[in-house]
Amino acid sequence: MGGMQQVTDLKKWNKLADMLRIPKTAQDRLAKLQEAYCQYLLSYDSLSPEEHKKLEKEVLQEKEGLEKKKGPLEGRAENAYRLHLLPRYEPKNGLINGVVQRNGLRGKLKEMDVPLKNGRRRLFAQEKECTEEEPEDKSLFGDLHKCIYKGRSMSLTTFFRTARNVMNMCFNKEPTVAEVEQEYWRLVEQRTCHVAVHCGKVDTKTHGSGFPVAKAEPFSRHGWNLTVLPNNSGSILRHLGAVPGVTIPWLNIGMVFSTSCWSRDQNHLPYIDYLHTGADCIWYCIPAEEESKLDKVVHTLLQANGTPGLQMLESNVMISPEVLCKEGIKVHRTVQQCGQFVVCFPGSFVSKVCCGYSVSETVHFATTQWTSMGFKTAKEMKRRHIAKPFSMEKLLYQIATAEAKKENSPTLSVISSLLGELRDTELRQRRELFEAGLHSSARYGSHDTSNSTMDRKKKPRKWLQFETSERRCQICQHLCYLSMVVQENENVVFCLECALRHVEKQKSCRGLKLMYRYDEEQIISLVNQICGKVSGKNSSIENCMIKSTPKRGPRKRATLDVPCSRLSSISLSKSASISS
Repeated sequence: MGGMQQVTDLKKWNKLADMLRIPKTAQDRLAKLQEAYCQYLLSYDSLSPEEHKKLEKEVLQEKEGLEKKKGPLEGRAENAYRLHLLPRYEPKNGLINGVVQRNGLRGKLKEMDVPLKNGRRRLFAQEKECTEEEPEDKSLFGDLHKCIYKGRSMSLTTFFRTARNVMNMCFNKEPTVAEVEQEYWRLVEQRTCHVAVHCGKVDTKTHGSGFPVAKAEPFSRHGWNLTVLPNNSGSILRHLGAVPGVTIPWLNIGMVFSTSCWSRDQNHLPYIDYLHTGADCIWYCIPAEEESKLDKVVHTLLQANGTPGLQMLESNVMISPEVLCKEGIKVHRTVQQCGQFVVCFPGSFVSKVCCGYSVSETVHFATTQWTSMGFKTAKEMKRRHIAKPFSMEKLLYQIATAEAKKENSPTLSVISSLLGELRDTELRQRRELFEAGLHSSARYGSHDTSNSTMDRKKKPRKWLQFETSERRCQICQHLCYLSMVVQENENVVFCLECALRHVEKQKSCRGLKLMYRYDEEQIISLVNQICGKVSGKNSSIENCMIKSTPKRGPRKRATLDVPCSRLSSISLSKSASISS
């Protein structure tokens, strides 16, 4: 019928039950059918085609041996075995022959001794040995090495039922944290069987938070309410507004063995997690100062062949804390219980294992001290062409604009050097583009709207209507906040650095236009204002201005400061491009 996904999406469970001749009067026939699938067939479906063939071969050999002893089994016709590749067991109240099987299908696979393909589920360190029959797959990032696959959407009730079934399949009684942890690492390290579990994320902006949000609720404005925390005066992320996955909390839904593999936030942001309800969760943490040592150890363990170890960890790899400790890595462990918070520090590597059905909620925050780390991380992500959920340039300028109005703001002393570096880089790249021949420019901004009667009759260009989150460089995925270079005819966006490479390669600036949010004087003025507040001396301001102002080219620029009322007009391009 097309597989589990198609049967579920097209709602064919009733038809499947009819084909299996399950009476319509049977109690909960669809629920039991889904339960039987999850318990007996789900792990089999997750095997690769090669593993299917090998398993089929061994089952047929077992079938032939049984037929020699006991005579023909079901499907007496020749080749009828193709319809029944696995021995059939009739479930009685969810049990095989009315007896609890401690290991379920796991035990069956173990009895048949079917070795999984090396790296089939990356919940373990890379195996160093490989057979001659199956050469080692050097592509560690291929599809066969993924341990996390995108699944279908389901209701919370369905997820809870699946979580309960998986728990009953793996344990014959409610396990303790120690028992779950022991069984989990046995599965990961020994790799004698295949276990598939689910986990999910829910956007609280769409589906609601686990914390109270109504004004009448007593804790709706409490500081530990994670829907309120992003706007805390101590968090600089409040200047970003609502950013999905950063300042908007999300719910994490898990079941037994649901795993968050070794990773750290891509922006190196700290975050806080609250366990609303359900079973305990085991957290493992590696401090940020272990980064260089961890990179070398992971590179050695996974035989990365030139790939940095930390990049390997980004590919959903789970390595035992015991193995890491033996290699000299500091690993901390804690157990989070219902009603408890866990705070993850910036740059730390974290992994998490659920001990049963659980619902937790997570959101990011950041103090002023994080800005230096965040700025460094942003440059690294740009170098590796990784898309960031927010612009570091925007955050720094928003902080500067807001904090410049305050007296003796400690935040300004931290970001002043970063703003100075941003200013120097921005003005240098603009000057290089001008020297390369890019003379067409205009100003833009999200605050720019058309108010004149003439402008209302003209439609703005599509790229001028984009929100900041959509103005990404097509090459490095950098969010262009201060400026960008656009190719109007094709609606292509470049950051200044990639635009310079593009101009050097094409040896032409034809069709390109520089769009900027602030002109040079405004950038210099803002940064000098911050420098002045930090130093508190006029002489320092003058020195800052002298050092920061870059050398300009000849005053033959064809750049016009277009009024705000005309920024969204098509005439913008005409008025901004004047031959020199």
